[in-house]
Amino acid sequence: MQEESCRARTVRLFLLFSMQQDAAPWQALLDAAADEVRQELKPGADRNDIRLCYYTAAVANLRYRQLLAAQGSVSPTYAGSVPRSRDDAQPCGFAERLVYAYREAAADLLTDRKFVFSGIG
Repeated sequence: MQEESCRARTVRLFLLFSMQQDAAPWQALLDAAADEVRQELKPGADRNDIRLCYYTAAVANLRYRQLLAAQGSVSPTYAGSVPRSRDDAQPCGFAERLVYAYREAAADLLTDRKFVFSGIG
């Protein structure tokens, strides 16, 4: 039996994280997340490492949550109605922590994004 590809695993994990049934409407978002992660790879890093699948799915899930939050930030109200109180940022916060956790797990495969500037003289 052939092992599941990283791309297929990433889609399956995205569906799990996002609680969606179908990834097809979100394929462009998944592709963009994969490109984002690919740009962070160190030269010679194993592109099929399972940790990258988790990290890519987490990035895609964060982008998905950000889109939902942006759509939910505009809620129409009608005369005499009371708008529902809702915190659209909370799922983004959870998704961000998931990204950080999976990025940390794959840190040895990724370039360091921290920039330190020190002046001499």
